[in-house]
Amino acid sequence: MANYNRTEAYDLSYAVPAIKIPEPQYEVPQAQPQKKQNSGRASVSVRRNSLGTVMRTVRIFTIAAVLLALFAGILLTRINIESLDKEASKLEDMINDAESENTRLRNQLSSAVSREKVEAYATDVLGMHKLERYQIHYFEDKSSDEVVIANGKAPAVKSEKR
Repeated sequence: MANYNRTEAYDLSYAVPAIKIPEPQYEVPQAQPQKKQNSGRASVSVRRNSLGTVMRTVRIFTIAAVLLALFAGILLTRINIESLDKEASKLEDMINDAESENTRLRNQLSSAVSREKVEAYATDVLGMHKLERYQIHYFEDKSSDEVVIANGKAPAVKSEKR
């Protein structure tokens, strides 16, 4: 196996040519004589600068007003949502109360109109009684036109067919 822990160094500087890096040259600005400006031209540039400043200020205030309006709109919608949530919860409570009252009334009605209570009312208050089995008669007479009543008697008036 080859030993890779050697301390020899290679000098490659003779194979690569030396590169010269140019130093940056700085130009010194020279003072130029100032020209006299026409007073009319100076006022135009001042007006342009003041008009630009006014326009910039108007834009800033417009953007601020739009952002303030958006913020106010968001606040108003959240307040509206909160009030609607409160109203919805009140209505849900009212619905739950009405459903429990409905259940209570149905139970009260079903207990008041049970079969035993109806039979007791019919026998005690109205004086009715149950028919015995021998008192029930069923008739089926298809040959005659007479109507037969349960006790076997014919009606006083006969019905005529036309």
